[in-house]
Amino acid sequence: MSISSFLTKKFLKPLFFPAHNRGNALPKGLIKILKKSPGLWDLPELPEIGSTLSKNGLVAESQRSFSQIFSAKRCFFGVNGASGLIQSGLIAMANPGESILMPRNVHTSVIKACALQNINPIFFDVEFSEETGHYKPITISWFENIFKNIDIKKRKIVGVTFVSPYYQGYSTDLDPLIEICHRNNLPVLVDEAHGSYFLFCENLNLPKSALRTNADLVVQSLHKSLNGLTQTAIIWYKGHLINENKFIKSIDLLQTTSPNSLLLSSCEESLKDWLNENSRLKYQKRILEAKTIFKELIDKNIPVIATQDPLKIILKTSEIGIDGFTADKFFYRNGLIAELPEIMTLTFCLGFSNQKDFINLFVKLWKKLQMKAKNFNEIKALKPPFELIETPEVEIGLAWRSKTYSIPLSESLGKICADIICPYPPGIPLIVPGERINKKRLNWIENQSLHNEDLVNSYVRVLYN
Repeated sequence: MSISSFLTKKFLKPLFFPAHNRGNALPKGLIKILKKSPGLWDLPELPEIGSTLSKNGLVAESQRSFSQIFSAKRCFFGVNGASGLIQSGLIAMANPGESILMPRNVHTSVIKACALQNINPIFFDVEFSEETGHYKPITISWFENIFKNIDIKKRKIVGVTFVSPYYQGYSTDLDPLIEICHRNNLPVLVDEAHGSYFLFCENLNLPKSALRTNADLVVQSLHKSLNGLTQTAIIWYKGHLINENKFIKSIDLLQTTSPNSLLLSSCEESLKDWLNENSRLKYQKRILEAKTIFKELIDKNIPVIATQDPLKIILKTSEIGIDGFTADKFFYRNGLIAELPEIMTLTFCLGFSNQKDFINLFVKLWKKLQMKAKNFNEIKALKPPFELIETPEVEIGLAWRSKTYSIPLSESLGKICADIICPYPPGIPLIVPGERINKKRLNWIENQSLHNEDLVNSYVRVLYN
Protein backbone atom coordinates (compact mmCIF):
# COMPACT_ATOMS: atom_id res chain seq x y z
CA MET A 1 0.00 0.00 0.00
CA SER A 2 1.30 3.48 -0.87
CA ILE A 3 1.28 6.43 1.54
CA SER A 4 -1.28 8.26 -0.57
CA SER A 5 -3.69 5.31 -0.58
CA PHE A 6 -3.32 4.85 3.20
CA LEU A 7 -4.22 8.52 3.74
CA THR A 8 -7.75 7.80 2.56
CA LYS A 9 -8.14 4.63 4.63
CA LYS A 10 -11.24 4.60 6.81
CA PHE A 11 -11.01 3.83 10.51
CA LEU A 12 -14.01 2.75 12.53
CA LYS A 13 -13.34 5.42 15.18
CA PRO A 14 -10.26 7.69 14.99
CA LEU A 15 -9.67 9.25 18.42
CA PHE A 16 -6.29 10.77 17.81
CA PHE A 17 -4.81 14.08 16.71
CA PRO A 18 -5.40 16.27 14.80
CA ALA A 19 -8.46 17.31 16.80
CA HIS A 20 -10.60 18.04 13.74
CA ASN A 21 -11.24 14.26 13.59
CA ARG A 22 -10.18 13.62 10.00
CA GLY A 23 -11.93 16.70 8.66
CA ASN A 24 -15.23 16.42 10.51
CA ALA A 25 -14.56 19.60 12.49
CA LEU A 26 -12.42 21.59 10.08
CA PRO A 27 -13.25 25.32 9.85
CA LYS A 28 -15.71 26.14 7.08
CA GLY A 29 -13.28 28.58 5.48
CA LEU A 30 -10.65 25.87 5.17
CA ILE A 31 -13.15 23.32 3.81
CA LYS A 32 -14.06 25.83 1.11
CA ILE A 33 -10.39 26.07 0.06
CA LEU A 34 -9.94 22.29 0.01
CA LYS A 35 -12.96 21.85 -2.26
CA LYS A 36 -11.27 23.93 -4.98
CA SER A 37 -9.08 22.39 -7.69
CA PRO A 38 -6.20 20.39 -6.12
CA GLY A 39 -3.10 22.48 -5.54
CA LEU A 40 -4.80 25.78 -6.35
CA TRP A 41 -3.89 27.04 -2.90
CA ASP A 42 -0.19 26.10 -3.17
CA LEU A 43 1.21 29.62 -3.59
CA PRO A 44 4.57 31.26 -2.89
CA GLU A 45 5.05 34.36 -0.71
CA LEU A 46 3.23 36.73 -3.04
CA PRO A 47 3.20 40.39 -1.88
CA GLU A 48 -0.51 40.17 -1.10
CA ILE A 49 0.06 37.19 1.25
CA GLY A 50 3.47 37.83 2.78
CA SER A 51 4.83 35.62 5.54
CA THR A 52 4.81 35.44 9.33
CA LEU A 53 7.59 38.04 9.59
CA SER A 54 6.40 40.37 6.82
CA LYS A 55 5.32 43.87 7.81
CA ASN A 56 2.65 43.92 5.13
CA GLY A 57 0.31 41.39 3.55
CA LEU A 58 -2.63 39.27 4.65
CA VAL A 59 -0.63 37.19 7.13
CA ALA A 60 0.71 40.29 8.89
CA GLU A 61 -2.79 41.81 9.01
CA SER A 62 -4.23 38.63 10.47
CA GLN A 63 -1.53 38.38 13.13
CA ARG A 64 -2.02 42.03 14.13
CA SER A 65 -5.76 41.50 14.39
CA PHE A 66 -5.44 38.47 16.70
CA SER A 67 -2.87 40.27 18.85
CA GLN A 68 -5.35 43.11 19.43
CA ILE A 69 -8.26 40.76 20.14
CA PHE A 70 -6.32 38.81 22.77
CA SER A 71 -4.32 41.72 24.23
CA ALA A 72 -0.91 40.41 23.16
CA LYS A 73 1.92 42.62 21.94
CA ARG A 74 2.57 40.36 18.95
CA CYS A 75 1.69 36.92 17.67
CA PHE A 76 3.16 34.79 14.92
CA PHE A 77 1.80 31.79 13.04
CA GLY A 78 3.94 28.67 12.80
CA VAL A 79 3.91 26.02 10.10
CA ASN A 80 6.40 23.56 11.60
CA GLY A 81 4.37 22.79 14.68
CA ALA A 82 4.42 24.08 18.22
CA SER A 83 7.88 22.52 18.43
CA GLY A 84 9.44 25.11 16.11
CA LEU A 85 7.86 28.01 17.97
CA ILE A 86 8.84 26.64 21.39
CA GLN A 87 12.41 26.41 20.14
CA SER A 88 12.26 29.98 18.83
CA GLY A 89 11.04 31.18 22.22
CA LEU A 90 13.80 29.38 24.10
CA ILE A 91 16.50 30.79 21.84
CA ALA A 92 15.04 34.26 22.38
CA MET A 93 15.35 33.78 26.15
CA ALA A 94 18.88 32.41 26.45
CA ASN A 95 22.29 32.91 24.86
CA PRO A 96 24.77 30.04 24.45
CA GLY A 97 26.15 29.06 27.84
CA GLU A 98 23.17 30.42 29.76
CA SER A 99 20.58 28.24 31.50
CA ILE A 100 16.81 27.76 31.47
CA LEU A 101 14.94 26.25 34.41
CA MET A 102 12.47 23.59 33.27
CA PRO A 103 10.37 20.72 34.64
CA ARG A 104 11.62 17.23 33.96
CA ASN A 105 8.57 16.47 31.79
CA VAL A 106 9.31 19.00 29.04
CA HIS A 107 8.82 18.04 25.42
CA THR A 108 11.77 16.75 23.41
CA SER A 109 11.70 19.91 21.25
CA VAL A 110 12.98 21.84 24.28
CA ILE A 111 16.00 19.56 24.60
CA LYS A 112 16.75 19.88 20.88
CA ALA A 113 16.71 23.68 21.16
CA CYS A 114 19.15 23.44 24.07
CA ALA A 115 21.46 21.24 21.98
CA LEU A 116 21.18 23.59 18.99
CA GLN A 117 21.92 26.78 20.96
CA ASN A 118 24.09 25.17 23.67
CA ILE A 119 21.65 26.30 26.36
CA ASN A 120 22.04 24.50 29.69
CA PRO A 121 18.80 22.86 30.86
CA ILE A 122 18.39 23.00 34.64
CA PHE A 123 15.79 20.33 35.36
CA PHE A 124 13.56 20.29 38.39
CA ASP A 125 11.67 17.19 39.36
CA VAL A 126 7.87 17.07 39.35
CA GLU A 127 5.64 15.12 41.71
CA PHE A 128 4.69 11.73 40.31
CA SER A 129 1.59 9.59 40.82
CA GLU A 130 2.27 5.88 41.10
CA GLU A 131 -1.52 5.39 40.91
CA THR A 132 -1.66 6.64 37.32
CA GLY A 133 1.96 6.71 36.14
CA HIS A 134 1.55 10.42 35.37
CA TYR A 135 3.26 13.58 36.55
CA LYS A 136 1.17 15.79 38.81
CA PRO A 137 0.57 19.52 38.24
CA ILE A 138 3.18 21.77 39.85
CA THR A 139 2.03 23.35 43.09
CA ILE A 140 3.23 26.67 44.49
CA SER A 141 4.81 24.96 47.53
CA TRP A 142 6.69 22.56 45.26
CA PHE A 143 7.96 25.39 43.07
CA GLU A 144 8.93 27.57 46.04
CA ASN A 145 11.03 24.67 47.28
CA ILE A 146 12.78 24.52 43.92
CA PHE A 147 13.82 28.16 44.26
CA LYS A 148 15.05 27.54 47.80
CA ASN A 149 17.38 24.84 46.47
CA ILE A 150 18.88 26.69 43.53
CA ASP A 151 21.28 29.59 43.03
CA ILE A 152 19.91 31.51 40.05
CA LYS A 153 22.97 33.69 39.47
CA LYS A 154 25.52 30.92 39.94
CA ARG A 155 23.61 28.67 37.54
CA LYS A 156 23.21 31.54 35.01
CA ILE A 157 19.45 30.96 34.84
CA VAL A 158 17.84 33.51 32.52
CA GLY A 159 14.37 32.04 31.97
CA VAL A 160 11.80 29.40 32.92
CA THR A 161 9.52 27.19 30.87
CA PHE A 162 6.38 25.34 31.97
CA VAL A 163 4.11 22.76 30.36
CA SER A 164 0.40 23.22 31.01
CA PRO A 165 -1.73 21.31 30.36
CA TYR A 166 0.17 18.04 30.06
CA TYR A 167 -0.53 15.63 27.22
CA GLN A 168 -3.15 13.87 29.36
CA GLY A 169 -4.88 17.13 30.36
CA TYR A 170 -3.51 17.87 33.84
CA SER A 171 -3.31 21.65 34.27
CA THR A 172 -1.21 23.79 36.59
CA ASP A 173 -2.29 27.02 38.28
CA LEU A 174 0.29 29.18 36.52
CA ASP A 175 -0.31 32.61 38.05
CA PRO A 176 1.59 32.12 41.34
CA LEU A 177 4.43 30.28 39.59
CA ILE A 178 4.86 33.06 37.04
CA GLU A 179 4.81 35.61 39.85
CA ILE A 180 7.73 33.82 41.54
CA CYS A 181 9.67 33.84 38.27
CA HIS A 182 9.00 37.52 37.55
CA ARG A 183 9.95 38.38 41.12
CA ASN A 184 13.36 36.99 40.20
CA ASN A 185 13.37 38.85 36.87
CA LEU A 186 13.00 35.62 34.89
CA PRO A 187 10.82 35.53 31.76
CA VAL A 188 8.41 32.62 31.34
CA LEU A 189 7.52 30.54 28.29
CA VAL A 190 4.44 28.31 28.59
CA ASP A 191 4.00 25.30 26.34
CA GLU A 192 0.19 25.25 26.02
CA ALA A 193 0.15 23.00 22.98
CA HIS A 194 -2.60 20.86 24.48
CA GLY A 195 -4.77 23.67 25.85
CA SER A 196 -5.46 26.15 23.04
CA TYR A 197 -9.22 25.83 23.30
CA PHE A 198 -9.22 26.90 26.97
CA LEU A 199 -8.94 30.45 25.65
CA PHE A 200 -12.42 30.22 24.12
CA CYS A 201 -14.20 28.37 26.93
CA GLU A 202 -13.87 30.60 29.97
CA ASN A 203 -17.55 29.99 30.77
CA LEU A 204 -17.20 26.20 31.00
CA ASN A 205 -15.21 25.90 34.23
CA LEU A 206 -12.04 24.86 32.41
CA PRO A 207 -8.47 25.84 33.34
CA LYS A 208 -7.42 29.43 32.75
CA SER A 209 -5.56 29.80 29.46
CA ALA A 210 -1.88 30.69 29.77
CA LEU A 211 -2.63 33.61 27.46
CA ARG A 212 -4.74 35.11 30.25
CA THR A 213 -1.77 34.99 32.65
CA ASN A 214 1.34 37.18 32.77
CA ALA A 215 3.45 34.64 30.87
CA ASP A 216 5.92 36.34 28.53
CA LEU A 217 5.53 33.79 25.73
CA VAL A 218 2.74 31.26 25.13
CA VAL A 219 2.87 28.58 22.45
CA GLN A 220 -0.30 26.83 21.32
CA SER A 221 -0.76 23.96 18.91
CA LEU A 222 -3.64 24.63 16.54
CA HIS A 223 -3.97 21.00 15.48
CA LYS A 224 -3.78 19.34 18.91
CA SER A 225 -6.22 21.54 20.77
CA LEU A 226 -8.01 23.59 18.11
CA ASN A 227 -9.16 22.41 14.70
CA GLY A 228 -6.26 23.40 12.46
CA LEU A 229 -4.25 21.18 10.13
CA THR A 230 -1.21 19.29 11.43
CA GLN A 231 1.92 21.49 11.86
CA THR A 232 -0.07 24.65 12.57
CA ALA A 233 0.69 26.62 15.72
CA ILE A 234 0.88 30.13 17.13
CA ILE A 235 3.19 31.93 19.54
CA TRP A 236 1.97 34.87 21.60
CA TYR A 237 4.44 37.55 22.73
CA LYS A 238 3.27 39.37 25.84
CA GLY A 239 5.98 40.27 28.33
CA HIS A 240 8.64 42.93 28.58
CA LEU A 241 11.39 40.61 29.87
CA ILE A 242 12.22 39.29 26.40
CA ASN A 243 13.68 41.64 23.81
CA GLU A 244 11.25 41.89 20.89
CA ASN A 245 13.92 42.19 18.19
CA LYS A 246 15.76 39.15 19.56
CA PHE A 247 12.49 37.24 19.67
CA ILE A 248 11.72 38.04 16.01
CA LYS A 249 15.26 37.06 14.98
CA SER A 250 14.80 33.74 16.78
CA ILE A 251 11.62 33.02 14.83
CA ASP A 252 13.40 33.95 11.61
CA LEU A 253 16.24 31.54 12.51
CA LEU A 254 14.00 28.47 12.69
CA GLN A 255 11.04 29.15 10.41
CA THR A 256 11.06 27.97 6.80
CA THR A 257 11.56 30.55 4.04
CA SER A 258 8.83 28.75 2.07
CA PRO A 259 5.82 28.56 4.39
CA ASN A 260 2.95 26.48 3.12
CA SER A 261 0.12 28.84 2.19
CA LEU A 262 -2.56 26.30 3.10
CA LEU A 263 -1.09 25.93 6.58
CA LEU A 264 -0.91 29.71 7.02
CA SER A 265 -4.55 29.90 6.06
CA SER A 266 -5.33 27.07 8.49
CA CYS A 267 -3.72 29.07 11.34
CA GLU A 268 -6.01 31.98 10.58
CA GLU A 269 -9.17 29.94 9.96
CA SER A 270 -8.89 27.80 13.10
CA LEU A 271 -8.75 30.94 15.27
CA LYS A 272 -11.45 32.77 13.29
CA ASP A 273 -13.68 29.72 13.55
CA TRP A 274 -13.63 29.89 17.35
CA LEU A 275 -14.27 33.63 17.30
CA ASN A 276 -17.44 33.00 15.32
CA GLU A 277 -20.24 32.72 17.90
CA ASN A 278 -22.15 29.96 16.13
CA SER A 279 -19.06 27.82 15.64
CA ARG A 280 -17.83 28.42 19.18
CA LEU A 281 -21.19 27.39 20.64
CA LYS A 282 -21.09 24.22 18.57
CA TYR A 283 -17.62 23.32 19.86
CA GLN A 284 -18.57 24.21 23.42
CA LYS A 285 -21.47 21.79 23.04
CA ARG A 286 -18.93 19.10 22.09
CA ILE A 287 -17.01 19.85 25.29
CA LEU A 288 -20.14 19.54 27.42
CA GLU A 289 -20.92 16.26 25.65
CA ALA A 290 -17.40 15.08 26.51
CA LYS A 291 -18.07 15.76 30.19
CA THR A 292 -21.25 13.70 29.91
CA ILE A 293 -19.34 10.86 28.23
CA PHE A 294 -16.88 10.77 31.11
CA LYS A 295 -19.70 10.68 33.69
CA GLU A 296 -21.46 7.85 31.84
CA LEU A 297 -18.27 5.81 31.73
CA ILE A 298 -17.83 6.30 35.48
CA ASP A 299 -21.45 5.21 36.01
CA LYS A 300 -20.68 2.06 34.02
CA ASN A 301 -17.72 1.32 36.35
CA ILE A 302 -15.14 1.80 33.64
CA PRO A 303 -11.84 2.94 35.21
CA VAL A 304 -11.26 6.34 33.61
CA ILE A 305 -9.05 9.02 35.15
CA ALA A 306 -10.20 12.59 35.62
CA THR A 307 -8.05 15.49 34.42
CA GLN A 308 -8.86 19.13 33.69
CA ASP A 309 -9.31 18.46 29.95
CA PRO A 310 -12.71 16.84 29.24
CA LEU A 311 -11.66 15.99 25.68
CA LYS A 312 -9.16 13.41 26.99
CA ILE A 313 -10.61 10.04 27.99
CA ILE A 314 -7.90 8.22 29.95
CA LEU A 315 -8.55 4.53 30.43
CA LYS A 316 -6.66 2.96 33.34
CA THR A 317 -5.89 -0.37 31.70
CA SER A 318 -3.73 -1.49 34.62
CA GLU A 319 -6.95 -2.07 36.58
CA ILE A 320 -7.30 -5.37 34.73
CA GLY A 321 -3.57 -6.13 34.56
CA ILE A 322 -3.02 -4.91 31.00
CA ASP A 323 -0.53 -2.24 30.05
CA GLY A 324 -1.56 0.63 27.79
CA PHE A 325 0.57 -0.58 24.87
CA THR A 326 -1.09 -4.00 24.78
CA ALA A 327 -4.52 -2.40 25.13
CA ASP A 328 -3.70 0.04 22.33
CA LYS A 329 -2.98 -2.83 19.93
CA PHE A 330 -6.25 -4.49 20.88
CA PHE A 331 -8.34 -1.37 20.31
CA TYR A 332 -6.47 -0.61 17.07
CA ARG A 333 -7.23 -4.06 15.68
CA ASN A 334 -10.88 -3.45 16.50
CA GLY A 335 -11.02 -0.06 14.76
CA LEU A 336 -10.94 2.24 17.81
CA ILE A 337 -7.70 4.20 17.41
CA ALA A 338 -6.31 5.89 20.53
CA GLU A 339 -3.69 8.64 20.83
CA LEU A 340 -1.39 7.84 23.73
CA PRO A 341 -0.46 4.43 25.19
CA GLU A 342 1.50 4.42 28.47
CA ILE A 343 2.42 1.82 31.05
CA MET A 344 -0.81 2.04 33.04
CA THR A 345 -3.14 3.98 30.77
CA LEU A 346 -4.45 4.56 27.27
CA THR A 347 -5.59 8.06 26.29
CA PHE A 348 -8.27 8.73 23.68
CA CYS A 349 -8.74 12.25 22.26
CA LEU A 350 -12.37 13.04 21.50
CA GLY A 351 -11.64 16.11 19.37
CA PHE A 352 -14.33 18.50 18.20
CA SER A 353 -16.64 16.32 16.15
CA ASN A 354 -19.73 14.48 17.39
CA GLN A 355 -18.86 11.38 19.44
CA LYS A 356 -22.33 10.10 20.34
CA ASP A 357 -21.48 6.59 19.13
CA PHE A 358 -18.30 6.43 21.22
CA ILE A 359 -19.71 5.04 24.46
CA ASN A 360 -21.39 1.92 23.07
CA LEU A 361 -18.37 0.94 21.01
CA PHE A 362 -15.96 1.72 23.84
CA VAL A 363 -17.90 -0.25 26.45
CA LYS A 364 -18.30 -3.21 24.10
CA LEU A 365 -14.57 -3.38 23.40
CA TRP A 366 -13.64 -2.81 27.04
CA LYS A 367 -15.73 -5.83 28.08
CA LYS A 368 -14.09 -7.86 25.35
CA LEU A 369 -10.65 -6.80 26.58
CA GLN A 370 -11.60 -7.72 30.15
CA MET A 371 -12.38 -11.26 28.96
CA LYS A 372 -8.84 -11.51 27.63
CA ALA A 373 -7.34 -10.42 30.96
CA LYS A 374 -7.76 -13.78 32.65
CA ASN A 375 -4.31 -13.96 34.22
CA PHE A 376 -4.16 -10.77 36.23
CA ASN A 377 -0.69 -9.28 36.47
CA GLU A 378 -0.22 -6.27 38.70
CA ILE A 379 1.29 -3.39 36.77
CA LYS A 380 3.23 -0.67 38.52
CA ALA A 381 4.64 2.60 37.29
CA LEU A 382 7.89 3.29 39.09
CA LYS A 383 8.69 6.84 40.13
CA PRO A 384 11.38 8.24 37.81
CA PRO A 385 14.73 8.31 39.67
CA PHE A 386 15.34 12.03 39.14
CA GLU A 387 16.95 14.34 41.67
CA LEU A 388 15.10 17.49 42.76
CA ILE A 389 17.53 19.63 40.72
CA GLU A 390 19.68 18.19 37.93
CA THR A 391 21.74 19.38 35.00
CA PRO A 392 23.69 17.31 32.45
CA GLU A 393 27.23 16.43 33.52
CA VAL A 394 28.55 17.45 30.11
CA GLU A 395 27.16 20.51 28.30
CA ILE A 396 24.26 19.33 26.19
CA GLY A 397 25.48 20.97 22.98
CA LEU A 398 28.96 19.50 23.42
CA ALA A 399 27.60 16.02 24.11
CA TRP A 400 25.34 16.26 21.07
CA ARG A 401 28.21 17.19 18.75
CA SER A 402 31.04 15.10 20.22
CA LYS A 403 32.55 12.00 18.66
CA THR A 404 30.48 9.03 19.81
CA TYR A 405 29.94 5.32 19.36
CA SER A 406 26.79 3.23 19.54
CA ILE A 407 26.22 0.42 22.06
CA PRO A 408 23.21 -1.51 23.37
CA LEU A 409 21.39 0.42 26.06
CA SER A 410 21.87 -2.55 28.41
CA GLU A 411 25.66 -2.08 28.17
CA SER A 412 25.68 1.68 28.68
CA LEU A 413 26.01 1.78 32.49
CA GLY A 414 28.35 4.57 33.57
CA LYS A 415 28.59 6.12 30.10
CA ILE A 416 27.79 9.72 29.16
CA CYS A 417 24.77 9.70 26.86
CA ALA A 418 24.90 11.57 23.54
CA ASP A 419 21.31 10.78 22.52
CA ILE A 420 17.85 11.85 23.54
CA ILE A 421 16.22 8.67 24.83
CA CYS A 422 12.62 9.53 24.29
CA PRO A 423 9.68 7.22 23.48
CA TYR A 424 7.10 9.07 21.39
CA PRO A 425 4.38 9.78 22.29
CA PRO A 426 4.40 11.45 24.80
CA GLY A 427 7.78 12.87 23.76
CA ILE A 428 9.19 13.34 27.28
CA PRO A 429 12.93 12.52 27.36
CA LEU A 430 14.09 9.85 29.81
CA ILE A 431 17.76 10.75 29.33
CA VAL A 432 19.24 13.73 27.50
CA PRO A 433 22.69 14.30 25.96
CA GLY A 434 25.35 14.94 28.59
CA GLU A 435 23.68 12.90 31.35
CA ARG A 436 25.50 9.92 32.84
CA ILE A 437 23.60 6.65 32.63
CA ASN A 438 23.62 5.40 36.22
CA LYS A 439 22.24 2.17 37.66
CA LYS A 440 18.97 3.68 38.92
CA ARG A 441 18.24 5.34 35.59
CA LEU A 442 19.11 2.22 33.61
CA ASN A 443 16.96 -0.06 35.80
CA TRP A 444 14.08 2.37 35.49
CA ILE A 445 14.35 2.55 31.68
CA GLU A 446 14.58 -1.23 31.44
CA ASN A 447 11.40 -1.43 33.52
CA GLN A 448 9.68 0.84 30.99
CA SER A 449 10.99 -1.44 28.24
CA LEU A 450 8.88 -4.31 29.52
CA HIS A 451 5.83 -2.47 28.22
CA ASN A 452 7.28 -0.38 25.36
CA GLU A 453 8.82 -2.22 22.44
CA ASP A 454 10.52 0.96 21.20
CA LEU A 455 12.97 0.68 24.09
CA VAL A 456 13.60 -3.05 23.94
CA ASN A 457 17.06 -3.93 22.58
CA SER A 458 17.62 -0.29 21.70
CA TYR A 459 21.04 1.20 21.01
CA VAL A 460 22.34 4.48 22.35
CA ARG A 461 25.16 6.82 21.32
CA VAL A 462 27.64 7.49 24.12
CA LEU A 463 30.77 9.61 24.44
CA TYR A 464 34.26 8.17 24.32
CA ASN A 465 35.91 8.23 27.74
